[in-house]
Amino acid sequence: MEEAIYNITAVANNKEKGLSYRANFKRYNKAKASEFYLECLWILYAVLEDRTSAFLYYLGFTGEENRGSVTGSKKIKSQIRQICNIDENNARYKFDTMSGKLERIGQVIAWSSEATEEVTDYQRSIKNAVEKLVADKEFMYYFEYLNNEWRNKRNQLTHALFNKNPNIVVSELLPLVDDGYKAARVLDGAVTKLKKEKIRNRYKIK
Repeated sequence: MEEAIYNITAVANNKEKGLSYRANFKRYNKAKASEFYLECLWILYAVLEDRTSAFLYYLGFTGEENRGSVTGSKKIKSQIRQICNIDENNARYKFDTMSGKLERIGQVIAWSSEATEEVTDYQRSIKNAVEKLVADKEFMYYFEYLNNEWRNKRNQLTHALFNKNPNIVVSELLPLVDDGYKAARVLDGAVTKLKKEKIRNRYKIK
């Protein structure tokens, strides 16, 4: 028997994307008011998936049509591999999972502080843009929080909920929701700053 494939209609443009965000945050607020923290966590995870994708997209790392895949530009791909120390013979970009995207963003952050002046024009643009974010202590705090504590606790609750003490779970959920919301907002602000750098346009990245 063939496996059924169900495609949910995607948003068509930025206007629809904005409406989707408003609708889902309205759902988030209702869920939080009703103490449905697991639903809040699910919505926040979706937001963070989207914002980490946008972060890499505005750096020029991912494709125009598919943000889960590397850009089609061979020249740019080669420079991305240098930044993220990706083996050319076993290139796994990991742009399609939350853990992979956070890992790559962390590598870009580390690279930006270590890279010498011997970089390409594109890499210099990446370095300059990311250094501005790294200088923001709030951004760095919430990035580290997301990449470590938040993601670890969220995974525990998602994959082993019924193996956890329910009273402890409840006490963990609300701070995870509150801090996850703050982290999502800070990450969204970072994406807005990267978008203004217009790196994709400057280097005609598709």
